[in-house]
Amino acid sequence: MSGVAITLRLDLEDAGVRKALSAMIDLGRDLTPVLEDSGAELESSTLERFQTNLAPDGTPWRPSLASQVTGKPTLVGEGFLRDSVNYRLDGTTAVEIGAGGVAADYAAVHQLGATITAKGGALRFSLATGGFATVKSVTIPARPYLGVSDQDARAIVDIVGDHWARAAGGAH
Repeated sequence: MSGVAITLRLDLEDAGVRKALSAMIDLGRDLTPVLEDSGAELESSTLERFQTNLAPDGTPWRPSLASQVTGKPTLVGEGFLRDSVNYRLDGTTAVEIGAGGVAADYAAVHQLGATITAKGGALRFSLATGGFATVKSVTIPARPYLGVSDQDARAIVDIVGDHWARAAGGAH
């Protein structure tokens, strides 16, 4: 090589280098801290969707009649669905974001959309306007609240980078 060169040699005998490499290996064996932080980030961004009424891909949710009448954001109502959103670790390699609890019966309906058809007679339900409706079926549009947005993906990359940097620097 002509000109100027700098050689960087990793001294594996150096205690600080060994400690940093060991910490990085340990992090790779147990991603629990990374998953905990990623889960908390995704839970937070999912809860924010109940205020912005935006799907993870940035498309607006179709406003519900209740939100048009009450002025509350769509899917908020009494807050059961929003309040049931949480994350849980699935072992040491995955994190799951979901909604359930008292909202389990309708969490998937709002995420995916559905047509609900009466078994026999008709469906009768109260409207946000105070009236009642009687129909043979009702179609609920999909209003995705679960998912990873581009911003979420960037945040997770940052979280992983922060954990690697702390491990490489010897901080835990």
